[in-house]
Amino acid sequence: MAHENLPPLPPFQEIKEFLDTERETIIKVNAFSEEDDFIRPGSQALQVLELLEELQTKLWQFFKKFPNFISYFEKEHIPLMEFFRREYILEICFLDDYLFPERALFSFAKDGAVEEELVSEIHRFFSEWAEKKESAHKKNLDNLKENFYLDFSTDELSCDCRICLADYKSKIRDTLYKECTDKLENTKEAIRETVEDGIQTVSGLYYSLQKDLDKLFFRFRKKLKKSSLNRLESQIKNQIKDYFHYPSELAKRHSLNLEQLFRQILKMQGLKQDLVGENEYDRFFRQLSSNLWKNEKYLEREFKKLLKSLLILKRKDISGKILQDYLGEFWIHSLARKVKRKIIYHAGPTNSGKTYFAVKKLMKAKKGCYLAPLRLLAAELYDTMNSQGVSTTLLTGEEVIETENATHYSSTIEMARLAEDFDCCVIDEIQMITDTQRGWAWTRALVNIMADEIHICGDPSVLDLVQQIVDLCGDTLEVKYYDRMTKLDLSPRPYNVGELEKYDALVVFSRRNALRYKMDLERLDFKVSIVYGRLSPEVRREQARKFDQGETDIMVATDAISMGMNLPIKRIIFSTLSKFFDNQEHVLTNSEIKQIAGRAGRYQRFPEGEVSCLSRVEGGMDLIKHALESTLEQKSNCMVGPDLEIFSQVNTALKGHALPILKLSEFLQLFNTMEFKHPFYCVDLKEMIELTEMVENADTNDMLSSSEIFGFACAPVNLGLLEHVQYYVWILNHFVKGGPVVNESISHKSGDIDYLETSIKCVELFQWLSRHFNNKHFEFDEEALLENKGLAIEKLNELLSDKIVPTCNSCGKKLQENSRFAICEDCFKQRKFSRKRRAIPRKKVSKGRSVKRRKR
Repeated sequence: MAHENLPPLPPFQEIKEFLDTERETIIKVNAFSEEDDFIRPGSQALQVLELLEELQTKLWQFFKKFPNFISYFEKEHIPLMEFFRREYILEICFLDDYLFPERALFSFAKDGAVEEELVSEIHRFFSEWAEKKESAHKKNLDNLKENFYLDFSTDELSCDCRICLADYKSKIRDTLYKECTDKLENTKEAIRETVEDGIQTVSGLYYSLQKDLDKLFFRFRKKLKKSSLNRLESQIKNQIKDYFHYPSELAKRHSLNLEQLFRQILKMQGLKQDLVGENEYDRFFRQLSSNLWKNEKYLEREFKKLLKSLLILKRKDISGKILQDYLGEFWIHSLARKVKRKIIYHAGPTNSGKTYFAVKKLMKAKKGCYLAPLRLLAAELYDTMNSQGVSTTLLTGEEVIETENATHYSSTIEMARLAEDFDCCVIDEIQMITDTQRGWAWTRALVNIMADEIHICGDPSVLDLVQQIVDLCGDTLEVKYYDRMTKLDLSPRPYNVGELEKYDALVVFSRRNALRYKMDLERLDFKVSIVYGRLSPEVRREQARKFDQGETDIMVATDAISMGMNLPIKRIIFSTLSKFFDNQEHVLTNSEIKQIAGRAGRYQRFPEGEVSCLSRVEGGMDLIKHALESTLEQKSNCMVGPDLEIFSQVNTALKGHALPILKLSEFLQLFNTMEFKHPFYCVDLKEMIELTEMVENADTNDMLSSSEIFGFACAPVNLGLLEHVQYYVWILNHFVKGGPVVNESISHKSGDIDYLETSIKCVELFQWLSRHFNNKHFEFDEEALLENKGLAIEKLNELLSDKIVPTCNSCGKKLQENSRFAICEDCFKQRKFSRKRRAIPRKKVSKGRSVKRRKR
């Protein structure tokens, strides 16, 4: 019941009329008799009813006038609604001797007989109670009105009813607000009188005001509700804004002091005064807001930030114009525009023979090059062409294997020889031109490779993009379509792991799951090959060879098999249809499912391929069916990336304008904001910028040239592998200091798969950097390095080919093959008994007393 809602008075007249009837009802309901002493006779009950009528009527009139005292009554006695209830009144009249029986308070009868003296005492008590409450309330209101001060405490309140407390808080709010506004006005006048005295003087006055106001609000944080205090603080802040924020009258006068300081800074830095115009000053003062009144040190620091941003903008104007001019039609500047090239697009799904026919053309050419998406594929074509009498040199970031009198190159696409003339070139997996990380390399090759005839291979999803690029470059395009050479069927149902067969490939999307499924399959007596992203190309090739030659039964692989690996796979089985990256789960696209599924079947060996998924994949078969039946949509984004030449051009122009040159990280961030002519888009430069910032942080004394910084920024570093990043930083720091950068041999006899994987990746990074910088500062015996790396690869292949035995996560000890736990028994016991038991505090027990435990 809300205290403002006073219940109506009971119908006493009606109760009196039916008092005898009510008595009979009580006797009947409780199985009393007329002679029982439990129930009061009618005459005495009437006396009690008259007592209640008089008392409740007086209380009702009092509470009508002062509803704020209802809570006091209810706290001390009984809820008023209950007290006024008809049933309660009848029970008091006939059965009880107390006004409030549950508390045994206010007796009005002895042995059932009403005593006038007790009745008078009750009337006197409640009369005095009402008088005291009213007196204290009026006294308190007068006290708040006449004697209130800012530190007035609730302890000084003679009445703490709802109205008095509300009045008290209202007084606090009003007094606090007046105190704040008085301080504001006094400070305003003091600053107005001294504003010409300089920055330090007015800054001191303003921040003294801020401190005083903060102290006031802190003092009263517990006396007012948070919402009230926030509202009051907001009102004061609005007044501060009106008085002191630019462009108020005071702030404008103070800004003249600031401009004088800032012009001195421009002079000291040798910059022209018109570098910062009136508009820039106006915008800067508005941004400073209340910080306009801070001390000289702060203002100088902020102004220097403004200068830096203005210089960046002016550099950006110049740099942006150069970039826009260059990137607007970058294809025009290529030497390849001197050649009328013929582009042949070999479009088809996997296992359609498109690359085979393109390479046949390449091998017939006098001079040619093959550009691969992967080192593994480049090495495979290097072997193939040399074995068929075409002298070919291998070019990858990590190694170069030169062949005497070579007429052809087989290289990764990033290593394309753009300055050489060729009769024929093959660019494989052309759909990678849309890849946000590496797509720039396909665009660069397609636009710049100088060959009379260029064969591009891939699925048809980028045909429209290629046509646009061909048109821009003034070349001609011929399209050849291919169908699968083997049939691809959808399995009738999903399978369990135990139903896998020889020549199946189980597709996973993480190294962890690859190793887990390998272990599960080995428990079922399968021999398993394994391929995933962290393995070097040599290890992948050996794992593929074992599967190809039947030395292993099943291939467990990530989507690394979707490109550049021709394997005799009968069935592709998806373990899942989603993969996890960038901290999110992503469902495979139709294109990805098609690309992987297309690996099932092999010409002349498995004329019919099959694709399925594990039964644990919910709705998996429907997703695969939908993907296989879908037509690949035409992609619209063709990727471009920065290069050293345009970076150098921009900085040369900045020097010509007497402006500071851009750091590479600044250039990359600017490049990332550029808009290109459709269909060109900037690649994702996040990782390159991150590496660049590492290089710039290491090169504090500017020891590296622009080309060296750019080279380190392009290094193939796996930012998700901590050891790889640490090794990169170690090489970087030694290189900056002038070396020597010495390679450490791998412990090739180690039985640790993680160690060997990471060490081989680190050696590959060492090879890439040493080759990129022509061995500057790098000291190593190449023959010994390759031999040591080869032994490590052999050992890793051996470990991956062997049955994986689970090991203890804690000590590395081998676990039993069927162990359900991640640690061994010894480590479990050690943890169990080294874990301290938490002490349970006990209460002290006095002598002769016991403490009962609480049941849970």
